[in-house]
Amino acid sequence: MNIFKYRLKLLVLNFVPMTFLLLSCENDITSIGSNFIPDKPEGNVAYVDLVAYNVFNNDTIRADYATLTNGLVGVYEDNVFGKSKASFNMQVRLSSSSEILGNIQEVDSVILTLNPGYQSSLPTVKQVILNPGSSSGIDTIKYITQYPLLSYIGSKGSTTKMKVKVNRILTFLESSTSRFYSDKVIDVGDLLGTAVLGDSVTSINIKTSEGTTVLESTAAGYRIKLDAAYFKQHFFNKKGSSDISDNSRFIQYFKGIRISPDEDASKFMFSFPKSGITLTAYYRYKDDASSSTYTNATYAFTMNSVYNSAAGEYDFYERNTASSQFKQQMQNPNVTSGEKRLFLQGMGGPSIHLKLDDARIEAVRDSVQNKGWAIIDAKLKFYLAEDAVSKPDYIYGYNLTEKSFLPDLTGYPRLTGYYFNPRYDVTSNPGYYTLNVTQHIKNVVEKNSSNDEILVEMGNFTLNSLGTNYLGYYRTSRAYEPFRLIFYGNQETGDKKLRLEIIYTKK
Repeated sequence: MNIFKYRLKLLVLNFVPMTFLLLSCENDITSIGSNFIPDKPEGNVAYVDLVAYNVFNNDTIRADYATLTNGLVGVYEDNVFGKSKASFNMQVRLSSSSEILGNIQEVDSVILTLNPGYQSSLPTVKQVILNPGSSSGIDTIKYITQYPLLSYIGSKGSTTKMKVKVNRILTFLESSTSRFYSDKVIDVGDLLGTAVLGDSVTSINIKTSEGTTVLESTAAGYRIKLDAAYFKQHFFNKKGSSDISDNSRFIQYFKGIRISPDEDASKFMFSFPKSGITLTAYYRYKDDASSSTYTNATYAFTMNSVYNSAAGEYDFYERNTASSQFKQQMQNPNVTSGEKRLFLQGMGGPSIHLKLDDARIEAVRDSVQNKGWAIIDAKLKFYLAEDAVSKPDYIYGYNLTEKSFLPDLTGYPRLTGYYFNPRYDVTSNPGYYTLNVTQHIKNVVEKNSSNDEILVEMGNFTLNSLGTNYLGYYRTSRAYEPFRLIFYGNQETGDKKLRLEIIYTKK
């Protein structure tokens, strides 16, 4: 019944006249045969063949402020795609709301915080008694809550650890309008700190055993301790210097930081929003050297404004550990007949190029115009040929010929239950990803629009800050998606081959 309502909404939206719906579950698959499209209403599903092959992107992708909503860090290797390594570079700017206080400062700590997305429904809580209330009976308890990461690829478990390092960079990142690509070489300067990260993030909360809050919960994330003495020497001691007098001078002086894995052995990759990065110095100050009293203060550098330029940096190690099939298809794809397997990867990895068969599209057009067909649904199903260690929530596609959105992305924004690229569902359809292209196909066969080529990539389109409009067909999460997928292609002989599925009614 839900399927009926869903398809009926599409019919009403597109003003398609109908007398009845053929929604028989007993005859759900139609064999098209040599004439492509059946003349008799033997079923309500037809298929259109296509040609699909991989596009090798030379392992580079635009990865700057305009394209990076998130940063990506880590190193990961498998025996199909090979090894890749990701680092993230970002400008550091002066605080927007405070200055260095006092004439004398002592820096206690400097903390860099990353806040990756995590699975809030899967917490693991550990309790540590800090102050047993032996006389009062009221204990002080530290609650340590861990959450598994969301955008993560690699093995998981308590033994999965990766050392990361934070360096000062020596390359000027220019402005937030500058174009950088993922193979840009960033010169690395002094080491500022290191940390060993796991596959989960931690939040800390301290309460008494009677429920009184002593310390509010900190946001779940990674906290990397940097060299306090270094910031004392290179920042606080420069109070009054022209180097830190304003941002135009400061970003030329300090330039920024680089977060990168400290090893090449395969561990994991994780992404994190730029908006969640903080860099805070905790210090004490006084005005008179003879005074023994210090006042506590913090200095929060600006890390996530519209002016902080950023650059993603990816190294694919020349794919020397990738499979022979992967290498062959990247170097010499079969653009005429397509492939039996298709590879899809985030970062600068391969995309999938597809073109629907013109003759079969013409047969569908003839059936719509002369045989009473009414198309109510059309979709591309990408069946997984191999199970992946971690899977992304989305894949996406766009009109490669016109360099534009497909109409299904923007045509049904208010239609409940209809999504151009629905979120991957591990329960009801764990074996495939879907792109709904109903309006695109209707335009082609009903309005004689061009049978344009489609490019499919890893990730999802980016919305504006209000979540109301897409920023552009080229503004996506692809640059910081760590995932890898293998699909059946159009040369697969079974029912999982890649093809267009059309659901129709017949008057």
